[in-house]
Amino acid sequence: MKTNKTPLRNDWVYGAFLLALSLFLQTISACNQGPPPNSRQAQALAGKAIFENQCISCHGLNEVEPTVDTLSTPAPDLTRIMARRPKAKEFPIVEIARIIDGRREVKAHGPRTMPVWGEVYTQEGLDKSEILGRKGELVAYLMSIQDWDY
Repeated sequence: MKTNKTPLRNDWVYGAFLLALSLFLQTISACNQGPPPNSRQAQALAGKAIFENQCISCHGLNEVEPTVDTLSTPAPDLTRIMARRPKAKEFPIVEIARIIDGRREVKAHGPRTMPVWGEVYTQEGLDKSEILGRKGELVAYLMSIQDWDY
């Protein structure tokens, strides 16, 4: 009686196929996970959502024009923070955070019409670390949209 070894060979090919498929799916899954947690890229991604929710109506962004037209002085283009500082070597993280939370007024713009986000976030019930986190995310996003290598 003859034995047929083909089923064993087919099992090996099938197993190799499943292994390759598994590795492929793991690679695709890893690619879709986004940036590592707590990385600048992850902060910038969270900051983008904040910007789109709270800032874009006044500041606009690229092809999105500001929709608020009641400002006496137009809000600055936030993609040009570094372009307006040609001698700067680093992004002004602390200064931008202070403008966001209201600790620094921009005198050239006249009276502050921008919401004091530190107060707004406090009224929303966020604690100090959550407020710092939001500011950090927003600053990371602003850093990411600059037309400048830092």
